[in-house]
Amino acid sequence: MAKISRISPDGIHKPFASYSHVVTAEGAQKLVFCAGQVAADPDGKVLPPDDFDAQTKMVMQNLTRALAAGGAKLSDVTKITIYICNQHDAPKARGILGTYFGAHPPGSTLCVLRGLANPNFLLEIEAIAAV
Repeated sequence: MAKISRISPDGIHKPFASYSHVVTAEGAQKLVFCAGQVAADPDGKVLPPDDFDAQTKMVMQNLTRALAAGGAKLSDVTKITIYICNQHDAPKARGILGTYFGAHPPGSTLCVLRGLANPNFLLEIEAIAAV
C-alpha cells in the first residue's frame, strides 16, 4: 500500500476548497488512472440536465466503481480533474471534494468548459489513484 502524503506548502495560498496543493505517493505498487466519469447509468441512460446534485451523486458512484475495478478507493486518489459546463456550479463542484474526499483531499483542478460529450452532462470527473 502506498504512503500518501498531502501537503500545503508555505508561500502558497490556502486551498480554495478541500484539496491539497501537493500529493505524494511513496511505495505505490500500482497507479490507477480513471477516465472521466459522467452521469450515465449502466445501460448508458443519461440523467436529465436539471439536477447537478443528482448528476454528482451518479458521477461519484461511477468513479467509486471505476476505482474499485482498479483496486483503489476514494482515499487512494492523488489527483482529480473536475469538468463543469456552468461557472455558477463551481461552488457545488468544489463541495464535492469535502463531501466525498473529506480527510483525504487529492490534488484537484476545476475546469469550466463550453460543453461535454453529451449536452445533458453537467459535470465529468477523472481521477488518478496510487495503491
